[in-house]
Amino acid sequence: MYFDVAPKERKEDFYNREKELGGFLEAIDLREPLIIVYGIRRIGKSSLVRVALNELQQPFILIDVREIYFRANTITDQYLVESIVNNFVKHMKWYERIGFNIKEALKRIKKIRVRDYEIEIEPSSRIPLTLLLSEINSWCEKHGLHFILVLDEAQYLRYSNTRYDGIISWAIDNLEHITIVLTGSEVGVLRDFLRIEDPKAPLFGRYRREIYLDRFNSIQSQEFLKRGFKQLGLEISEEEISDTINLLDGIVGWLTYYGYYRGIRRMRHKEALNKVFQEGSKFILEELERIIAPSKRRYLAILKAIALGLTRWSEIKAYVTAKTGYINDKRFTELLKKLVKYGYIAKINNEYHIIDPVVRETCRKAKI
Repeated sequence: MYFDVAPKERKEDFYNREKELGGFLEAIDLREPLIIVYGIRRIGKSSLVRVALNELQQPFILIDVREIYFRANTITDQYLVESIVNNFVKHMKWYERIGFNIKEALKRIKKIRVRDYEIEIEPSSRIPLTLLLSEINSWCEKHGLHFILVLDEAQYLRYSNTRYDGIISWAIDNLEHITIVLTGSEVGVLRDFLRIEDPKAPLFGRYRREIYLDRFNSIQSQEFLKRGFKQLGLEISEEEISDTINLLDGIVGWLTYYGYYRGIRRMRHKEALNKVFQEGSKFILEELERIIAPSKRRYLAILKAIALGLTRWSEIKAYVTAKTGYINDKRFTELLKKLVKYGYIAKINNEYHIIDPVVRETCRKAKI
């Protein structure tokens, strides 16, 4: 069902990403070592990956790196290892059904205890991620399988003393039976972390499959909404659909929420739209809080200026200065660039815009 607000798992519930899905599946079929999935928040990256993994029916682990960071405030080697092992235990029966013997794959690691129905890491043990991946790779090589490690919101790997770009580079060179998938909604931050174009960086020159998810255009948005309502046996007026597309601007996550409120919760059109903006603003403010905390008033002033229609560097700076006091050009530019890297604003033809309409409205109403 298109209007299920949870990440999609089945291909029939996933609309209009045939090209991107095909590229992902092709990369796995060719056993390419690194896949990077980019796109702004709420554009369908997690759904794309989950649908692809369900199509493949190959052993995989999906780790939400952001969740580890929010819980521990850092991403250590050991936290990742523990997350992988815990996921193995949680889904052990599924792995057995597809022929992946976790217990056999991990039994040579001395600090992991393997029993009939239990796998656990010995207390206070430190197991290198490279060792864990090596053992998985060796087992897959012997049994003709390929393993997929998905690191969702991978830009959070930068919060660590471990050089994960180096580990990924090492895996590309040495583990031919493992594909690493990285997703990132903070596109500029992820690119900065990976440093793919830096000749001195570990991943420079390494082959990768890059998949970018863009917003739906107006025709795709219209078709998505019409098909979604048809699944529910509802016929919504062209006027309502047009109004929704104009306001939510091709962000599939917000279109899905509208469909959920309008079609499943059976709210009226305006009520459903208001609910999208109301609930969406809560998500956005929570996300923003972690990013803008060091200079909250200035970041909010920048975002509000752009939301109010000020798009030029000089216009935005004048507004920020009026609201928060003097800021030198260098510091102001740094703040602008950071918001671009985090995906909250986009620089188009030397003008700054907020792409996400719910983010724009949330910032327009923000108090400074």
